[in-house]
Amino acid sequence: MSEALRIERREYKYLADEALVDRVRHAIRPFCALDPYAAKAPQNRYTIESLYLDTPDLALFRANDIELVDRFKLRVRHYPDAPKSPAFLEVKARYHDTIIKSRGMVGRDWAPIVSDPFVARERLGTAPAVERFVTQTHRIGARPTCLVRYTREAWVSLVDDYARVTFDRQIHGALVTPDAWHFDANIRDYRACDDPTGVRDVDSLAIIELKFTARVPRWMQSLVETLGLMRRSFSKYGRTLETHYVPADNRTPARPWLSREPPTTHRHILPGGRA
Repeated sequence: MSEALRIERREYKYLADEALVDRVRHAIRPFCALDPYAAKAPQNRYTIESLYLDTPDLALFRANDIELVDRFKLRVRHYPDAPKSPAFLEVKARYHDTIIKSRGMVGRDWAPIVSDPFVARERLGTAPAVERFVTQTHRIGARPTCLVRYTREAWVSLVDDYARVTFDRQIHGALVTPDAWHFDANIRDYRACDDPTGVRDVDSLAIIELKFTARVPRWMQSLVETLGLMRRSFSKYGRTLETHYVPADNRTPARPWLSREPPTTHRHILPGGRA
């Protein structure tokens, strides 16, 4: 029923138009090949949908917004282009600049496992990644908050143990109700989230992500220096909430079930109870 994966890595993000994407793609070809899934997909892009969970006062979003050095996200991910594919429960933790992602594969009937702790106890077995996700979810009282949908073109390094370059496009997000343990959002509820200014021009911007372990590959360093890439902070989850703020300068999403008071402490959301 489950499969565990744990990755410790770093991620550098850059915003780019298609002209710059073409230059980056050309520069990485000697070192990378298309991810097997991207290679088989139309235009070498596959679709990703992620259901993000958070507390009623958006503690996880706020921790990311103020850039706490020790924070995490909870999301359920699936790939709608492959209807029979499983779902994945992911805890994406960040400490300073290091990302630690645990990912557990579950069946298509994942919702009872996450939403009901009694079902979880019966079906978890020995899947550490799934158990961690469920434990974190119930420890902080997290519930569905929003859906994020986008296309990804992924390249994998041919010369490193682990290094990837991804191009994410057409990023859209929709708010969901706390009982929405599924991926069935109405397409009309989605809003474009691919521009940090909130103003979307004719073409969608792409998010370029360079992903690697502790040491930056030399070819990535050369890529950044040669093309003059400027690192940017961009959270798909955060941008989804921000695009639904009303009014724009109000830091509270316009949803009636959310508390309008900021959390009094972030202690309860941090790994190991650390402040």
